[in-house]
Amino acid sequence: MPHKVILALLAIGSFAVGTDGFVISGILPLIAGELDVSEPMAGQLVTAFALSYAISAPVLMTVTAGLSRRVMLRGSMLAFLLANLLGAFAPTYGVLMAARILAGISAALYMNTAAATATALAGERYRGRAVSLIIGGLTVATALGVPGGTLVGQLGSWRLTLALVVVLAVPVFIGLFLVLPPVPQPPVISMRDRVRTGAQRPVMLAVLANLFAVAGCFTVFTYLAAFTRATTGMDDARVSLVLLVFGVAGAFGNVIGGRLSDRIGAERTFAGSVSGVVVSMALLAVLASCFASGSGLVVVVFLAVTVAWGTVYWAEPPTAIHRVLDLAPTAPSVAISVNSSASYLGVALGGAVGGAVLDRLSPAALAWAGVCLELIALALVVLPRVLAARTGRAPASSDAPPEPVRHGV
Repeated sequence: MPHKVILALLAIGSFAVGTDGFVISGILPLIAGELDVSEPMAGQLVTAFALSYAISAPVLMTVTAGLSRRVMLRGSMLAFLLANLLGAFAPTYGVLMAARILAGISAALYMNTAAATATALAGERYRGRAVSLIIGGLTVATALGVPGGTLVGQLGSWRLTLALVVVLAVPVFIGLFLVLPPVPQPPVISMRDRVRTGAQRPVMLAVLANLFAVAGCFTVFTYLAAFTRATTGMDDARVSLVLLVFGVAGAFGNVIGGRLSDRIGAERTFAGSVSGVVVSMALLAVLASCFASGSGLVVVVFLAVTVAWGTVYWAEPPTAIHRVLDLAPTAPSVAISVNSSASYLGVALGGAVGGAVLDRLSPAALAWAGVCLELIALALVVLPRVLAARTGRAPASSDAPPEPVRHGV
């Protein structure tokens, strides 16, 4: 089976995972209304998914290290499918929360294994593009799956949205049985070695920068319905339009990020992406704080800035993965799992910060909080280089990788 077909199948699986992980943001008002909870409390479903993903990723990648990647991909997709089936029929908020936790755990195992499999199939020369293809499933999910799922929820029920995720997952599960060939099995890596890899200063700084970059975005994105209402006066039914704009722009940004990482280096691309997000979210903050909602001009400017935000933000995920792969080149599965955990800790942090801001301040304050988190991410990239330049020492850089860790793949 040609590698391109396998990579495409893995990307479709990431599309299902991305739709599930992000679509909750678009249907929060529906969930809150039916289950009789506040929107910030409903937003904690996003936080729970992200935290379970982040915490379980390194543990599961260690515990399942002796299993074949085919078994891991098939088993994780089956668990993911069943978790969303449970969520679609959840009678209470507590049951739905349990379903989201199970979905996060299974998604962690699937995405980390899929990314590691993609890099193994593509080879070192094209790993940036291979990773961007898998991440591309997430960005296409924001472009099509999330607004589509939100629209289904608006027209019918949020339960139908989760049922849609099940429909997406079924053919992927079947395809993994029919076409996935044996994949070379890497040596087993202990949790101690994983921690040692993540504890390297350059890797830790790269991972923390990714965490805060994701957190800044999801401070707003998790509560995009509330933020859009407050800024533009659009109703919840039209949030799917904003999600569509953000997602389509993100699909282009993902491709750009992967190609620029291969061409000019991951660190430069990452810094440029975060800088672009800072500018975009600052513009959204000014728009939300200083202009009256409801005018046609505000809506047009809001959508234009959302295009810029989606483009520059989604250039970041494949670049962040490329950065840690360059910094830990002999331990790619470890690098991917550590970075993946950081990404979803960022989603959880963004959801928690956004919920606190929305509960105590106002929707307009969400973007300012996001800007602050993005600036922390940018500082974690820039300051080490500035300090190294002042002391005369060359910083470890993903554009010029340091001596690798010697402990297997």
